[in-house]
Amino acid sequence: MGEKVWSANPQGKILALGELLVDLIPAEQQMRIQDTGPVLKTASGSAGIFACAAARLGAPVGFIGKVGRDPLSRMVTEAIQREGVDTRCLTVSDEGQIGLAFLEYTEAGRNYQYYRSDSVGSRLCAADVQESCISGAFALHFPGMLLELNESMREACLHAARLAKQHGVMLSFDPNIRREMIREDAAKKRMLDIISMADVISPTLEEGKQLTGQSSPGAVLRALKDLGPRLIALTMDRDGALLCAGNRVIQAAADVEETDPTGAGDTFAAALCTGLREGMDLCSLALFCNAAGALAVTRRGAIGMALPSRAEADALVHSGTCRLRETTLSQLA
Repeated sequence: MGEKVWSANPQGKILALGELLVDLIPAEQQMRIQDTGPVLKTASGSAGIFACAAARLGAPVGFIGKVGRDPLSRMVTEAIQREGVDTRCLTVSDEGQIGLAFLEYTEAGRNYQYYRSDSVGSRLCAADVQESCISGAFALHFPGMLLELNESMREACLHAARLAKQHGVMLSFDPNIRREMIREDAAKKRMLDIISMADVISPTLEEGKQLTGQSSPGAVLRALKDLGPRLIALTMDRDGALLCAGNRVIQAAADVEETDPTGAGDTFAAALCTGLREGMDLCSLALFCNAAGALAVTRRGAIGMALPSRAEADALVHSGTCRLRETTLSQLA
């Protein structure tokens, strides 16, 4: 169907860098955070979801982060290990406890309440990121929200990104913008600086608009491409995603019934890195990523609850449900 998009070091691991969390999800759809009642407890954190999704999709995956010695840190560590994630580059520290995220579903959508101030995971620093963990990898991925947690985490991300570039490791970046964390021009500049370093980026259309000041998908893609990434995957909710490499743009979309969008973007990004590692061409990659991301919204929760298997993703790809349309970047409105 076409040429490979990426071919560097296909034998290496896909690495995720970030903060692991515990999600506490209401067992009943209408429950609010202030309500008493049962909750579901699951391992979470954007980078953790990415890592477990990539492992389920068949890639060898490692995680770079920091956890404590508390029971919930052990729960999350064991959860990602069960999913097949290598935790040898995960630092175990006495600095504190793992962060929590309470989730509620409102008419306006999902609402997270974080209890992560000074959490052990947010204390990852540059000294915790070992060159030996990154040097032989295929890809390094991290979400942009980490840049705004604190100076320590920001330096850890920058150090890891520089090591990836130094060793020819593909750098994957998901802006993953949190409104409460990008209220100033300096935060936006930090995002744009990482995008200019990245090889692959996977923003939502709304994030792309916020970062570029453009309003249409074509204008957003062109502005992002000018910053330097080789591959841009612009996700657009029910309209699927646009994958852009060079002047080629492939749109893929699938009709599925949405139950919970938690982890869909992380799963899409995981499929993107997995497909690139396997040498997929742009059309195959668009189908694969769209299928994995679409499946992630059909079940509630994330790690251990809603992430699709490789067999499920492949089945959706071959079902004919996913639609493809090709155009050029210069022609896209």
